[in-house]
Amino acid sequence: MGRFRVPTSRRVSHAVRIAMIIAIALAASLADTPVGASTAKVGWVVRCSFVRNRADDPIVYPNQPGASHLHTFFGNTATSASSTYRSMTNGGTSCGLDDDRAGYWIPAAYQGTTLMNPTIGAFYYRTRVAPSSVHPFPAGLKMIAGSSASTRPQPGQVMYWICEGGGPGAQTDHPVDCGSGFVSVQIKFPDCWDGVHLDSADHRSHMAYSTDPDNDGRFTCPAGHRTPVPRLEMSIDFPIHDGTRLRLSSGPYYTMHADFWNTWNQTKLNNLTTNCINRSTNCGVFGLGL
Repeated sequence: MGRFRVPTSRRVSHAVRIAMIIAIALAASLADTPVGASTAKVGWVVRCSFVRNRADDPIVYPNQPGASHLHTFFGNTATSASSTYRSMTNGGTSCGLDDDRAGYWIPAAYQGTTLMNPTIGAFYYRTRVAPSSVHPFPAGLKMIAGSSASTRPQPGQVMYWICEGGGPGAQTDHPVDCGSGFVSVQIKFPDCWDGVHLDSADHRSHMAYSTDPDNDGRFTCPAGHRTPVPRLEMSIDFPIHDGTRLRLSSGPYYTMHADFWNTWNQTKLNNLTTNCINRSTNCGVFGLGL
């Protein structure tokens, strides 16, 4: 007697049902995965060396040289009070990627009365919203993270302090004594744009931070700022061991803030956003050999 064989139509139907079950289970598992958990390394990093200190701020005090507190500049080597978008895009860069002509700056840091220049900064282009929804920064966008007018430690979604290379490993809202390690600050820029303005009167209102309203790890952009852009994070290490003695040109440590002017080679920025963030890819570090 021959072996019993399932009719082809029944075998196909059974296979289809199994495939559907697997697909549904996979979709459910992905639906339960917080966006932030799956996108931590999506994007790229650029390292840029220190350029200069100058009491200029082309965002807050354009065409007013010497009007601001002292700033420490990274990236674009042409940044000054009189900078324009054209002069910046035609300028040089201290970054490990020549196409990154953006201007990055923070208040200068001191230990006692001694100016302490960081040698290098790392600039992370990441996302915490759905990667496929992220748009590149528009050409010429200006924005500020943190506030020089702050009177207390700023929230962790904006910045935090850590020790690099030794000392306590915890993130804190204030610099600490790092022992053999070095004081480092991490500054996070807003990642949602209003889709219209490249700047605003307070240099902040055209931008907003993504939020997680259901506390489930799914970040979205709030009303009025529905255009997701890369989540830019600055990581700056200072040649300072004891952070309790650190002060800034803008005042106490809690006045830390940072400025960004998008004067990238826009075509390259667009391509990186598409190929790295939109495609959920870690494109690594463009780095100065460090």
